[in-house]
Amino acid sequence: MKVAIISSYCLDSSIPLAKHLGDKNISVFLYGIIPQYDQNTFVVDFTYDKQPNGFIDKEILQKRLGIALCGYLSKINFDMFIYPAGAGKKAYLNDIYQAFKFSRHIINGKYNVVHLIHTANRFSLLLLHFLKDQQLVQTLHEVTAHSGDTSGFSLKILKNLIVKNIPVIFNSNISKERFLQFRNSISTTKYSSNIYTMIRFSLYETYLYFEPAIKSPVVKLLPGIPIILHFGRVVPYKGIDILIDAVKLIQQRMPVHLIVAGGGEPYFNFDEINSYQFLNYSISNEEVVDLIKNASIVVCPYRSASQSGIPMTVYPFNKPIIASNIGGFKEIIKDNITGLLVENLDASSFAIAIEKLLVNNTLRDSMSANIATEFTEGEFSWANIAAATFQFYKENNKLLAIR
Repeated sequence: MKVAIISSYCLDSSIPLAKHLGDKNISVFLYGIIPQYDQNTFVVDFTYDKQPNGFIDKEILQKRLGIALCGYLSKINFDMFIYPAGAGKKAYLNDIYQAFKFSRHIINGKYNVVHLIHTANRFSLLLLHFLKDQQLVQTLHEVTAHSGDTSGFSLKILKNLIVKNIPVIFNSNISKERFLQFRNSISTTKYSSNIYTMIRFSLYETYLYFEPAIKSPVVKLLPGIPIILHFGRVVPYKGIDILIDAVKLIQQRMPVHLIVAGGGEPYFNFDEINSYQFLNYSISNEEVVDLIKNASIVVCPYRSASQSGIPMTVYPFNKPIIASNIGGFKEIIKDNITGLLVENLDASSFAIAIEKLLVNNTLRDSMSANIATEFTEGEFSWANIAAATFQFYKENNKLLAIR
């Protein structure tokens, strides 16, 4: 079987999937697509060396990946494509041209399956149009926006998937449930139960292959002071204000250092926090690795979470996570086994959970050992995920044959 995987902003999970499919002797071609204005895929970053529209030169891409990642990807073909994604009529026409150009490349590749991952913009909608005669499979990373204000492009893509009966993979049960609720709200047509499935994604193994940060973002602390880390985009639904209030309670009983890292508009302040760092910019992959390695625990006091890539970024380093007992977190984190799930979204509850882990080294060590086991077998094993995905591809071929 020859498969094209087209991934937008999800290369951290798409690369391991492609790699493990390749290990099963499937011919895999992975395509990363990114907009001209933001050339950081969270795996490959051209922010300071922006590339022109179209396919990135192979030598430039391989140099940016580095020797270790190229070795990891040795069994698959990997290309990256830059598209305009600008505003105005001229940019729209350019988007159409580039989407057509990219689609022709895919069509000429004569793939058995074209697997689209995380599409939620105009370019992605154009791809669905130009690739309509291909045997498509779609993975939806998110179904609706956390804020409830789902973009028009996202809604059009969802409707396209429904009207055209395109098989869809979801990475969490809650995402699948949201999609089915949306489907039922706009369509009464019957569909095969085999057309929608839930398949997890696992550890972001790519983070194990990045070079160390040239300069550590972590300040030097006195030995024994635990570091509490929160990283990722700074947006209100992530509850950073809850974490800050929790740290205010904890520091009354023990010294701690808080690190909040990520770009975005602050909706909180650090008044009364004794020791902290606020790295308010887009954190590089190398810095993310350094932050996780130095952290005692990672905390995610989210108010909303259909799923999150944070656990799969942290768990390769066997670090436990404390998170809200909501959405995708409760499907990934096993309470008291690989982390702690907090029932109430308030500072007091998170303070209790954080202290529980910080003062109990035995529990933290036990969780680290459990994490190492949990994600090498069962539904979170990449080998099993690749097998389930391959099986869905085969079912997809059958479904398309009878449409």
